[in-house]
Amino acid sequence: MHNRAVLAQLLLVFVTLLWGSTFLTLQIALTWADPVVVVALRFLLASAILLCILRKSVLSITRYEWKAGLFIGLCIFGVYTLQTIGLATIPSSTSAFLTGLYVAFVPLLQWLVFKNVPQPMTIVTIVLAFAGMTLFANPFAVSFSGQAGEWITVLSALICAAEILSISYFTKGCRPLQLSFTQIITVALLALFTLLWHEPVKPTEWTWGLGICVTALAAIVSFVQFGIGWALKYVSAMKATLIYALEPVFAGIIGWLAGEYFGWSELTGAALIIVAVLISAWRPANRRQTASRES
Repeated sequence: MHNRAVLAQLLLVFVTLLWGSTFLTLQIALTWADPVVVVALRFLLASAILLCILRKSVLSITRYEWKAGLFIGLCIFGVYTLQTIGLATIPSSTSAFLTGLYVAFVPLLQWLVFKNVPQPMTIVTIVLAFAGMTLFANPFAVSFSGQAGEWITVLSALICAAEILSISYFTKGCRPLQLSFTQIITVALLALFTLLWHEPVKPTEWTWGLGICVTALAAIVSFVQFGIGWALKYVSAMKATLIYALEPVFAGIIGWLAGEYFGWSELTGAALIIVAVLISAWRPANRRQTASRES
């Protein structure tokens, strides 16, 4: 079990690296299509990929796996949609900072819903991770003075925390591949329904570039949701949340390789996040050693 827990943490790090890579790909895709169109295409193709993998096994998906996928899919769609709406009225740096509030919302929801009081060291790692994420954004631009986009983005961060906890809750009774399919097809159908009344901000340009970007995004989201579903069987939601905090680090490095600015603020933020993740990964081993010495 210990080896699987270590493997699960490494898988989540890789998943977070893939997440970080999608920002640049998504930014490129949005030059050819509306955000809702990109989401619909991305999750439709991801559903098709998983359907090809499952084939006849799709018929064996249980009612519980459909129920879990529906709830998680609603959360995923809510995060995507609210972030997009919020970005229409606030800067991307402000959106990034407010979205990062999910790091604090996860232990808060655990406390309120599951009565799981966070330990002092957990609070320390949360503060370190959130401070690091703050250095990647511009919190001084946040005012909450009549900016609906800011509150909408905070709501998306809260739903993101609910998504993390719901995957951790449901994954114990679901198969990872089947759970991935049910939640991804839920997002795809919700995006298609949204397109019935949504007016795209720009017409879709059906180019090879858009096809390549959407294919890459679909393949990544298929693997990411499967990886998370498997890993959270062996890793706590709180520890997974701290690993997810590496996302801006990977996104910043990839952006830097593509020519974007990566200064001392970002380097300091990356260091704080990495320290938080290392403390979180070290603590269980440290407790086991202490327990063995005491016995």
